[in-house]
Amino acid sequence: MAKQKKRKGSKWLDPNKVSGRKAERYCQRCGTLATEVRILKHENLCENCVEELKKKKDGVYSCKGCGKVAPKQVQENKGYCKGCTCKACGRPDPKFVKKHSFCESCFELIGTDCRRCGKEAQAQVKRNDGLCDECAGR
Repeated sequence: MAKQKKRKGSKWLDPNKVSGRKAERYCQRCGTLATEVRILKHENLCENCVEELKKKKDGVYSCKGCGKVAPKQVQENKGYCKGCTCKACGRPDPKFVKKHSFCESCFELIGTDCRRCGKEAQAQVKRNDGLCDECAGR
């Protein structure tokens, strides 16, 4: 697998700095030119459309869980971005995955971290039915 390059500069095309071939870029949803408003480079969406999509959480352009605009990730993960799906099984569970990076069922199978705070304490978790000593009140 090839090493990915780090992005240089901003992920937005600034209308004040756009010139040449980049000036012809436009939003794929509304058709606004790059010389009129900022455009997201990799997705070709204007700033207004990005804000609208974040609020919608439609599952086509933006994640149903967090509202992140990432069309490729959303298509691959059935309406959710990588940050809202379990790393082990791939099922969406936005609230729990944000905190622990696994869904509840996979998290309990692993069984080394506290369910409430996420602290790694294997012996305490076994003794207190999934909670560390602090969360269990000991």
